[in-house]
Amino acid sequence: MKLLSTKELWHTYVQSSQINQELLPNHIVESWEYCMNHDVNPFSRQGVEKVSGSALRTQKKTWAYLINIVKDEIRRLNEFFYIKKPLFILTDKNGVVLWRDGHEETRHLANEIRFSEGSIWTEKAVGTNAIGISLRTLQSVTVERFEHFAEASHPFTCSSTPILDGNNQVVACLNVSTMEELVESGYTLFALKMIAKNVQQKIAEVELAEQKEAFLEALNSPFEQSILVGLDGKVLSVSDDVKELLVGSEGKTIAELTTFNKNRYTKHNLYQQEELIGFCYQLETKKLEPSFISFGITSQNERYQVFLNQLSQAAKSDLPIHIYGETGSGKEVSAKTIHFNSCRQSGKLVAVNCGALSENLLESELFGYAPGAFTGAKLSGYKGKIEQADNGTLFLDEIDSMSKRMQVALLRTLEDKKITPIGSDQEISVNFRLVTASNKNLKELVKQGKFREDLFYRLYVVPLKLPPLRKRQEDFEVLVETFCDKKNWHPIWKNKISDLSKEFEWEGNIREFHNFLERLYLYFPTKEPTRDELVELIAIGSIKINRMEETYLDERVEIINALESTNYHLSQTAEKLNMARSTLYRKIDKYQIEIIRR
Repeated sequence: MKLLSTKELWHTYVQSSQINQELLPNHIVESWEYCMNHDVNPFSRQGVEKVSGSALRTQKKTWAYLINIVKDEIRRLNEFFYIKKPLFILTDKNGVVLWRDGHEETRHLANEIRFSEGSIWTEKAVGTNAIGISLRTLQSVTVERFEHFAEASHPFTCSSTPILDGNNQVVACLNVSTMEELVESGYTLFALKMIAKNVQQKIAEVELAEQKEAFLEALNSPFEQSILVGLDGKVLSVSDDVKELLVGSEGKTIAELTTFNKNRYTKHNLYQQEELIGFCYQLETKKLEPSFISFGITSQNERYQVFLNQLSQAAKSDLPIHIYGETGSGKEVSAKTIHFNSCRQSGKLVAVNCGALSENLLESELFGYAPGAFTGAKLSGYKGKIEQADNGTLFLDEIDSMSKRMQVALLRTLEDKKITPIGSDQEISVNFRLVTASNKNLKELVKQGKFREDLFYRLYVVPLKLPPLRKRQEDFEVLVETFCDKKNWHPIWKNKISDLSKEFEWEGNIREFHNFLERLYLYFPTKEPTRDELVELIAIGSIKINRMEETYLDERVEIINALESTNYHLSQTAEKLNMARSTLYRKIDKYQIEIIRR
């Protein structure tokens, strides 16, 4: 007996509603029935539903960060897709196409069926399709040609996967479509799911950071001996001074913490613009305060102990302090330590990264503005960071990036102890302690004419030099141990991590090292990695490799030469280098080698 083709099965079903369920995948059968029950037109030749241009612009602006993350991940993992002439599509949770890019021919054919930005691509709108099924079932699926319910999609084969946020709620769908035969649908789905997992992790990190920031801003007191808890009852963060008491608590519900005694804590509501956003549980009876409160790890390094001793002495005064240290070495942690060991600890610690803001934004951020001072200004006006730091500490990071005009404005404030918000003629008296930081030598910048000499003498009263991580070999064990305690993760091979880490320069310092540990925890939660796998995890997050750099550069050059000799044909390159294609992919990503198509 001859088996019916999918095309014949489709014709039979749309004419008679009869279907042989054994000849089609379950998700296709279910979707066809769903479409029939919702009166979807199987003979439709194009999409019919679309949002307005203004609604699309609003959605694209709202999800700009998600679109950028997805684009970066596709670019990074593009070679994992065993698919010809692909068209990548990102939709929101309602099936609205937010972004698409890919092969010109496929894009043109998609336009003919109105499969474009702003179109709605759900099952109700266009019949059985991978995007609609993924959004409805939260499953990763492939729909091939005549498995689509509407004729418009019959030329396409599409694979989709849902994208979830940090709370496992669907926020988007990622799709790849082609008009070519899909040879390895399993590989395509695997690549999509890998991207979706990475995107979800990055979304969760963004959401968690934003939520923590909102909670800390809502606090009316220093974050000490406290637990921050969301509306869902889950622990968002615990203050450093109770972490030993509440190891591994973050992410758990407050009720699950066996060492938590609610009778010892006072519960405070946290509000943002009069809306309840969470809770702070604070110990009622504070322990005796130590003579010196230090944030960050307990360093065993002699150089760092000298730095900490100088910092301790400087914190007791009210003199301006300048911290010089490399990127990621802990300048902000040092500023926090200064503040909470000073006579201004009851006031606010207000931090501003001068390098992250344009001149105009930095001016309004520091000095604030009057109501309606400029187009886009809040009607209520804005209290600048300098005023917010009144009776507290103002920390200006990357002070070296401040423009000459802003340097003059800051100098005037330091001399007069007054500010004038933008658009106002009223002076406001301020009294704050100034801590600045830079990863560049301010003395050299003054000599080069890039930094004002008069401001230099205002800031450089108590200069402190923060030693880089590579000069603190003893601290690798402490950093690994602290990370493992926080994650409640204790592999028997953790000494292997710190031993190998001592061989690298870590130009990104503690921040770079922490990122490496996060990757390690993600990819090797139980299995012990080889030395090469550890080195690879370090290398992919490093701009420059240290003593092993020459070896890696040699291998990078070898791969580039092989790629050029095969005109960037990956299979031939892998064969020429005598390595698996998957290994070649990893090394291309690791060495950030650009694939040039000719």
